[in-house]
Order: sequence, then structure tokens, then C-alpha cells
Amino acid sequence: MHTNDDGNPDFADILESGTVEIGRYARKEAAGFGIVIDGAVEYSLRLIPSNKILGRFASTREAWPSVLAAVERGLPAKCLVLDWHWANGRRGRVTSGRLLVWTARAGLGLDVAQDRARAAS
Repeated sequence: MHTNDDGNPDFADILESGTVEIGRYARKEAAGFGIVIDGAVEYSLRLIPSNKILGRFASTREAWPSVLAAVERGLPAKCLVLDWHWANGRRGRVTSGRLLVWTARAGLGLDVAQDRARAAS
């Protein structure tokens, strides 16, 4: 078998072209993180089963404090849903329930291990 590298771009050229994304895995920063859904123009926090919208946000990072505030006001975590919205009206679920609350705490850079220990006792 013969390999011919003529005509193929060099690996360094591919890296410099900007079409390759290096390190796709998210890194947790001290300031927290956000979740981005491709094509989403906004996100909303919804209360189920009534489907009442508790808030609309430009990013999930803006939604995290509202999620934690809702839980602190006494709303059960299982009744909270974070949805994404496309410009054409389509929507879908980002996350919900206890996973939403855990993600919001982690997204704000808060300690989530403390929450798990409290839930276990």
C-alpha cells in the first residue's frame, strides 16, 4: 500500500485554518458555566403542570439564579423545567427537576456536593 500526501493539507495548516475546534470538552470555571443549544434564541423557566412561564432569558447563565430562587421560595424541584426556544417557535427541554437545580448550582460555581450530602440525610 502506498500513501501519497501530495495534495493533502498539512496538519498545521488545518489547525491554523480555524475550522478545527481543539478541546471540545467543557471546563468548569470558578464563575460557573452555561448550556448552549444550537439555534436557540432564548430560554424559559416553566412551572409544571400549569405550564406557567416564570421567566425568559437570553442564556442559561442568566436562568441559573432564577432556578435557585424558585426553589428557595418553596417550589418543588420536580415542578421546574428549563426550555430552549428557536426563532421559528419550536421549543424543547434543556433539563428539569433535581438535575436542573443541581446544574444551576454548578453553573453558578456553587458547591453541589453539599446539596447531595443534605439530600442523603
